[in-house]
Amino acid sequence: MKPVFHAGQINGPFDDPCVYSRILRERRAVLFDCGDIRVLDTGHILKISDIFITHMHIDHFIGIDSVLRAILRRDEPLRIYGPEGIITCVEGKLRGYTWNLITNYPVVIEVFEIKNDCIEHATFQAANAFGRVDQPANEYDGIVLDDPLFKVKALHLSHNIPVLAYSLAEEYHINIDKAILQNMNLPVGPWLSALKRAIRQGAPADTVFDCDGRTFTKEEVLPVATITRGQKISYIMDVSPEEENIAKIIPFVAGSDTLFCEAYFPGQEIDRAKERHHLTASLAGRIAREAGVKNIEIIHISPKYRHSVDEIYREVEREFRGVKG
Repeated sequence: MKPVFHAGQINGPFDDPCVYSRILRERRAVLFDCGDIRVLDTGHILKISDIFITHMHIDHFIGIDSVLRAILRRDEPLRIYGPEGIITCVEGKLRGYTWNLITNYPVVIEVFEIKNDCIEHATFQAANAFGRVDQPANEYDGIVLDDPLFKVKALHLSHNIPVLAYSLAEEYHINIDKAILQNMNLPVGPWLSALKRAIRQGAPADTVFDCDGRTFTKEEVLPVATITRGQKISYIMDVSPEEENIAKIIPFVAGSDTLFCEAYFPGQEIDRAKERHHLTASLAGRIAREAGVKNIEIIHISPKYRHSVDEIYREVEREFRGVKG
């Protein structure tokens, strides 16, 4: 399976946690948490369509200013998702600046506050000097973004404050069989992306595609496409090391191709982890093993362990692989 999501952390394990996931062939990206993102150039920031915030501690949220600065003249809206309080926090950031010269700018910011039973929604438009406009709330069913290409789900957890975990997943993956393509004497080109969209949207069988001047119906070219299991990425950050949290996380991240997870303390510091409401390396590894994820990537480690970071990684790996001792 050729991955659709090209995801990776943008900072080191001791710096602000943040995962940037590019959506292949879509000139689009999503961001999980938004701390210090100064390593991203403007071109990468402009591709961000959606930002998923776990909670509003400064190391997860301060980068919103950098995003805002880059997108002021962008036509496409920016969508921000987060736990209770996210609308007020975004509003506070926007009120920290003077906006008397931007009423002809196109940008719109949509903010979605994910509560237990509903998603509250507010809009901030440059044309209105970013004044808050509340929109009707929607029922919350676990899905926060239902896109034709993928779904993003959120899970309520605790960090001594409400936090969210996220998963990004394709419902299924569409592969193009190059051998069949060649046997049918069909070219590689933009029409293949159009075919994939048509399959996802359930377009009629007589939908027509232009293949280098030749036209074919969806029914005629459908043999070049095969359906396989979709890619899944999960993001777990700043979670109290309580069994109640862990019991929720394991089924939520189950089957992930990549789990991005904190391992803030070594296992021997479990009392400190409980005091500071963070997962340990052994717990991160256990979650990955019991959830059957393919790969775990650690992205949030206490700077206290800067000189013994290898032991953190070894502890995660031992627990992930079920190695005793």
